[in-house]
Order: sequence, then structure tokens, then C-alpha cells
Amino acid sequence: MFGLNLNKKSGFTLAEIMVTLGLIGAISAITIPTLAYNYRAKVLEEQFRSTYSDIKQIGTMINYQKGDVGEYANSLTPVNFDGNKFLKWQTEFMSMLNGGNRFETNQGVGAIANQLANIYKNGGGSPGPYRFALNGAGNLQKLAGTNYLCDNGQIWSDSKGRIWTFNYENAVICVDINGSANPNRYNIDIFAFTPMNSKMVAKWLYNDEDHPNNYSGQIVLCNIDAMHDNNLGNSRPTWDAATQKYTNAKSALDNCPWNFPVDNIAPGGKSAKGKNVTSSDTYWKKYIEYK
Repeated sequence: MFGLNLNKKSGFTLAEIMVTLGLIGAISAITIPTLAYNYRAKVLEEQFRSTYSDIKQIGTMINYQKGDVGEYANSLTPVNFDGNKFLKWQTEFMSMLNGGNRFETNQGVGAIANQLANIYKNGGGSPGPYRFALNGAGNLQKLAGTNYLCDNGQIWSDSKGRIWTFNYENAVICVDINGSANPNRYNIDIFAFTPMNSKMVAKWLYNDEDHPNNYSGQIVLCNIDAMHDNNLGNSRPTWDAATQKYTNAKSALDNCPWNFPVDNIAPGGKSAKGKNVTSSDTYWKKYIEYK
């Protein structure tokens, strides 16, 4: 008669445990960075969408309260630099954001860029801003000298920790959507928006100069990297009173609109490290993964 062996122990050997832990470690090494990439990309995307929504609401509010937002912004932006007058536009704009607060900064091209770099550095980020080109070989180029697109207004913050700067020539609004935190890169967390009147909207957004009254003024997302290349975005479009149209002279507005952060990257492109990019790849995810 056979009895039960109550003293027999069951369990895993040390070798089995080590193999299991090794597998868990290998899987974690693969999945955790992916989850981190996705999280960081999603945070940037949400910060951009929140900022874009705030700016669109301000444009709508100005249209309602002051008339055409582009006409209003340009009325406060002189052709020849007048710091006191120009400050009216940025002060008006920032008054419509919660917690709009101006840094104590000196006004002037070099002063603004240098102080902005110190704000980034003191905030723990890279002493940017730096440029990032998603396609092509020129990615992660540091800006030449102290040049920066929005370098002749003042520096502001708001209750969401964003950093706002301005360029008076076209009333351009620049914003770092996550404040001093990295990456501090053009078109990744630093974006440019330009107020356009109805005539500008008709030409640059809809290619319909013959029907300007069909549109409303808007604050439009632009390609800040390209605007920097185009003489820091200083060039204004020229209105021809005789033809009632803007001339074809090169203007900073030719870099507007810019839709990459809103739409997915066009298929067939290349990331910074030459990875193939398809329409299912989100803009920030590719930056985070392949920078």
C-alpha cells in the first residue's frame, strides 16, 4: 500500500527564478522606454492642443470685442519700431490669459534672447532655444549668435507655466508650450502664431483673394523654423491699393499656415535619424523616439 509523501516540497528552482527574472527584465527593457516615449509625446501633444485652443479663443474674443483680430493687432504694431506702441499688442494679448506676468527684462534683440536663454538654463532646461528639423540633415542646429524670432518685445509667463515672447514686425506671438522644460526646440515645444486680417486669411489660408469678405481674421499657426530663416520673419506683406490685393513679395506670412503638429506627418518623410515616417506616426512621437 502506497502512502502520500507529505514531506515532498514543490516550487521553483533558483535557475528557473533567474530565467523568469531575466525574461521580465528583457520585456521591461523593451516596453518601458516605449511607454515613456508615448507618455512624453502625449504630454507635448496635449500642451500644444491646450495652447492652440487658448490662442484661438483669444482671436475669437478680439474679433467680437475689437473687430478683425488681424487689423487690430496690426494697428498696434507700427511699421517703424516704436516700443511703447508695440507693447500695447502684447499687453492686450497677455491680459486675456490667466496669470499673464511679465519678466523683468531689458527690451532689445540681444537682451531678449540672452535673458530667455538664462530663463531656460535656470529652469533646468537646455539654454535654448534650439532648432530641430524633422526632415533633412540640419536637425538640432543651435541658433546663430543670439538671434531668436520673437526677440524685440518682452518675455511673459502665464498660469500654465508657458513662456511667451513677441516679434513686432508682424505682431508674431511665440510660445514655449512647456515653459523652460526641454526640449526647447522650434516647432516641437516652441511655436509661432501670427494674427491675420480677413484679406490675409483669404490669400494665405484659402488662396481666394477675390472674396476677402467671406472670411474672418484669425491667429494662425506658422512655421517658426522657416520664419527664422526668412530674415527672422521681419518682412511684411505689401498691400496694393490699386489692385486691392497683396503683392507677391516674399513675406513672413508665406510660412503660414503650418499644420504638422495638428496633422500627422506626411507619408514618405524621414525622421531626424532617417527612419521612415508614415501617416500613422504622430509628430511628437517621432521626435521623442528618433531625435
